[in-house]
Amino acid sequence: MAQGSFSRSAGLGLVGTGGFLIAWETLSRSGLVSPVMLPAPSVVLASAVTLAESGELGAHLGASLWRAALGFAIGAALGVAFGVAFARSSLLHGLFNPIVQVFRAIPSLAFVPLAIFWFGIGETSKIFLIAWGVFFPVWVNTFIGVRDVNPLLARAGESLGASGWRMLAFVVLPAALPMILAGLRVSLSIAMVLLVAAELAGALYGVGYLIQVSQQVFRVDLMFVGLAVLGLMGFAADLAFEAAVRALFPWYGARQTDAARPRGREPRLTSGA
Repeated sequence: MAQGSFSRSAGLGLVGTGGFLIAWETLSRSGLVSPVMLPAPSVVLASAVTLAESGELGAHLGASLWRAALGFAIGAALGVAFGVAFARSSLLHGLFNPIVQVFRAIPSLAFVPLAIFWFGIGETSKIFLIAWGVFFPVWVNTFIGVRDVNPLLARAGESLGASGWRMLAFVVLPAALPMILAGLRVSLSIAMVLLVAAELAGALYGVGYLIQVSQQVFRVDLMFVGLAVLGLMGFAADLAFEAAVRALFPWYGARQTDAARPRGREPRLTSGA
């Protein structure tokens, strides 16, 4: 049943994507719009192949992946650590919560000029911006997840002798895991947004830089190549995140599947042949 549902969903996705590309190709070649302003998918694909063969596309993609991965890792690690600390310590929460909330209210993109002023246009400013934007959703979700752990779970852990770091590691964090994972997943898309903003502000390599340079020389086809690469990066990151969650926390995926399964009447047990 699950395999059939997945196959049907994948088939519908392929049909929808194919229909979209055919409509785009037809519109571009119909003369209703300028093919320079809206190049056909076949033209975009040919440009992407040329860039890939020259090695330029790989260099841009590698630079962007490295920045996004490092910034996301730093922001996520700090977000989880600070979220747990704020939820477990009323003193820390009382002292620093107003400051953190003020910074959280400021759009991360507003820090682009300041990051460049502080760190220049090198890698540090880009990684800082990505980590900064990733930190807050992870921090909020971790804080709420740890704070709202069911007290019955904590009492059960105490009755079994858990306390201190054992309580945190084996009771609190597993219970807060759904909220933490939700924050991490939301932060993936935020990391992509800030990656492009940072690369547009100043870079020598990166997918955002490719889009900016293509706009300056009026190569709309290369701009679409950059946009397509960004979309595929985000899609691949989300799929990789799901796969990592299923591999590392199999019980979480099983619980989600069970929750999504439609409830029907239980079959009756009959006696006799």
